[in-house]
Amino acid sequence: MLIIYTYLLYPLMVLVWAHLWPQPVKADVGHTPYVSMVVAAYNEEDVLEAKIENCLALDYPPDRIEFLFGSDGSSDRTDEILDSCGDPRIRGLFYPDRAGKLSVLNKVVPQARGELLVFSDANSMYDPRAVRALVSHFADPDVGGVCGRLRLMPLEDNAGSKGEGLYWRYENLIKKAEGAIRSVIGANGAIYAIRRRLFRPLPTEVALADDFLIPLRVLEDARRVTYEPRAVATENTSPDMREEFVRKVRIAAANFSALPYIAPMLSPLRGFVAWALWSHKILRWLVPFLALGALGANLLILRHGPLYVGVLIVQAMIYVGALGAYFGDRLFGRAGVLLPFYYFAMVNVALALGFWRSVTGRQEVAWKRVPR
Repeated sequence: MLIIYTYLLYPLMVLVWAHLWPQPVKADVGHTPYVSMVVAAYNEEDVLEAKIENCLALDYPPDRIEFLFGSDGSSDRTDEILDSCGDPRIRGLFYPDRAGKLSVLNKVVPQARGELLVFSDANSMYDPRAVRALVSHFADPDVGGVCGRLRLMPLEDNAGSKGEGLYWRYENLIKKAEGAIRSVIGANGAIYAIRRRLFRPLPTEVALADDFLIPLRVLEDARRVTYEPRAVATENTSPDMREEFVRKVRIAAANFSALPYIAPMLSPLRGFVAWALWSHKILRWLVPFLALGALGANLLILRHGPLYVGVLIVQAMIYVGALGAYFGDRLFGRAGVLLPFYYFAMVNVALALGFWRSVTGRQEVAWKRVPR
């Protein structure tokens, strides 16, 4: 029931709530405070020139925006590309020793001149009006952060690309509903913004997800974090399920490591935020353990009635479906209609491995690219 609740019932509840009792934000598209876009970059020569062009093409007053790129010990042409850019809006900040994304953000943000901070990735390409759409919400003094919408473009027609695209369509639906009610629980690192004065230095001793911790700190300051679907960032999907799995393990380890830092937000006294955090995040992360518990309990009580036989058959169909899709993907490059089972299984195996890396301290602070 907990698995069904976190994946099906909670999304349905927030969708109905958002439809019946929304709390709209007083947005103003004419609101144009000074903005600093912050990008942590590591060996991004393949996408950096396109990202710079994308930044300079944004529909936002040129004298009201700057772009800060923090290079985290890059060993390719990243520093050279940034250094050769002639536009004064592009500022390259170079750090020779690799320390991880959170360390770069801690160093770059104090250099920012903007009233608002927009956080982006080097491979995230913004719709021309994305920043203006994000910023419009800050005309409402109650808003401390805004999450944009990530749209994924498949590199190839494979299970990894399709699964990731399906997942983000599902996640964006939930984020939109949460934002309409009160606050989004976690942003997306590709496109989100906060008021600069709400930024606090991030812990760097463990691997953490900035797009999870920073919005929650904004909520901790009793500010609202809303969602803007018109603020669109485009990224390519993972090229295959293997790379998506490695990415999910890294994210899972970072999320579990963040728990001590977000503990105050789990109190029922936090109202909607606590409910959404437990329902959307914590329970979701516990699904691999809940699934094992459900399977074990099901086997123990199998002889106590036909209901338990039926439940076991449903569980078996999910796992067999995931296994069938796995072999279909590996042997023929196609997962077919069984893709949701495959992706669900992959995500939860990654969660279990990420939990292990978190509790054993084996997740490196600075991420590594997946060898291809």
